[in-house]
Amino acid sequence: MRVQRIESDANAKYKRWKKLFDNARMIKKEGATLAEGAHLAQVCLERKVKASAMIIRDSESFTDETLALIEAFDRERVPAYLLDTRLYDAISPVEHGSGLMLEVPIKAPAMPQKLQADVLYLDGVQDPGNIGTLIRSAVAAGIKHIAASPTSAHFWSPKALRAGMGAHFAAHLYDNVEPEALGELFDAQCLAADARGGKDLFATPVWEATPVVWMMGAEGPGLSDRALKVADQRFYIPIEKDCESLNVAAAAAVCMFELRRRRLLQK
Repeated sequence: MRVQRIESDANAKYKRWKKLFDNARMIKKEGATLAEGAHLAQVCLERKVKASAMIIRDSESFTDETLALIEAFDRERVPAYLLDTRLYDAISPVEHGSGLMLEVPIKAPAMPQKLQADVLYLDGVQDPGNIGTLIRSAVAAGIKHIAASPTSAHFWSPKALRAGMGAHFAAHLYDNVEPEALGELFDAQCLAADARGGKDLFATPVWEATPVVWMMGAEGPGLSDRALKVADQRFYIPIEKDCESLNVAAAAAVCMFELRRRRLLQK
């Protein structure tokens, strides 16, 4: 395997990777992001995602799994770059990663028109880790269409991608979607998850009969007034009084799997 060693943060390729790590606008401009970890690398292989670079931490402690993945991408003729620990860790979304990172292309899907499908909508969710977890939970619950407002964190940031554990590549991700546009994009009822009031999620009958857009708000403030105005119904999750609220990723998982549970009972 031919490997190019990069020892300076002034290197042009490294500077580009650093911008991809730091700046969501760079991800959109370049149509690329960084995927760290053996699991994501394996998903890229399985889904035939063509990596444009293989970034390897200079280390002698690779697992057999990571070594096998490096060899697999080498057979795919993916250019390999060796970084010392300092440089690698500066662009890694986790403190102690696997030592293998890929630069992978991303492509935004065409916006739908009156699509009949279940959807997850993220309104101002700003934590990349939550974004990735939400995508992972949605795909696990059978919801493959996910939209986000312009104020949400970027779907494809390295931290969100790492938290999603490969679910990104099984989903259709639509960004910069204003709440008022949901009715034009999706032929589905908009259900707001709102801790401030509404109907009991578990006690309310027959809200699952038609496609659903589950709307989830930002950490802390919840759904914006604009999002609430387009909601057809509002629901709350009945929780114990000793706990004030749920994390948005946890609340979304509860709502999406309640939808899945009800649909499975109908079969």
